Amino acid sequence: MSDRYFRPPYVSAFRVLAPIIWDNPGDPTILGDTEINAEPLLAHLEAHHHKTGQKLTVTHAVARAVASVLGAHPDLNCLVRRGRIWMRRDVDVFCQVAVPHEDGKKLAGADLSGAVIRQADKRTMGEIAAELQASADRIRRHDDPMLKQTKQMLTVLPPFLSKPFLRLLAYLTHDWGINLTWMGVPDDPFGSIMVTSLGMYGIRFAYAPLFPNARALGVLLVGGVHERAAVVHGQVVVQKALPLCIAMDHRVIDGLQASVFSRELIRRLENPALLDDLSWSVPRPYHPSTGILAADPVAKA
Repeated sequence: MSDRYFRPPYVSAFRVLAPIIWDNPGDPTILGDTEINAEPLLAHLEAHHHKTGQKLTVTHAVARAVASVLGAHPDLNCLVRRGRIWMRRDVDVFCQVAVPHEDGKKLAGADLSGAVIRQADKRTMGEIAAELQASADRIRRHDDPMLKQTKQMLTVLPPFLSKPFLRLLAYLTHDWGINLTWMGVPDDPFGSIMVTSLGMYGIRFAYAPLFPNARALGVLLVGGVHERAAVVHGQVVVQKALPLCIAMDHRVIDGLQASVFSRELIRRLENPALLDDLSWSVPRPYHPSTGILAADPVAKA
């Protein structure tokens, strides 16, 4: 028997209990967060409002920014199918929408749904905002087919059958590409990446779990804009900051890819004019369509 390992002379009560309670790690999630200088973005959104009358939020900007990054770096826009990495043909962004109780106050009865923006890398912020508003209105009128179907299924199926049934649907649609829309099952309803916002509730930092049935590469949570102390040109100033937290699937995103995603996302949000330029949503000349991402894409762009 190998003598590579040996028992310690003393183990705390917690460390005796912990290996009994928890299984070996099996979760591939990468967690990360950052804060960006939000002042250029807020000014850009305000200018758009004055010019067009359309009110945009930081969530619309983040949805547009992640779509732009995935469009420019198709190597990131992947999912796992039958144990292998596949690339997505389109960049679709899912935005979660809260559905409050009818009286607007009770937590009981509130729901969570969302809308997927298809080919979001080819859409402007204004187009994304308009589509999300229309979807949110349908959801809050309780006219969302996906939410209705989910509720009906959970009402009919007992919990011990619901989980394997949902996993089966995800396996058939994602792993084998079987079209089940005739059953009311939407095609890839969660898209490439999920975006959700808790900033309006006063939450700055939080992480959302990866939804197993989604097959999205990650969930990006947008926190609340707040003031922070920042050093600018050697001087301490008060600056508005936007927190961003992400959970990513390590099976499709490694450390290099995560760093590229982060830098490109920050670059767009801190230079919001890039969000209006759809050419930033296509692969740059230096970027190959497949293979390893450029190690320093910011310097070469």
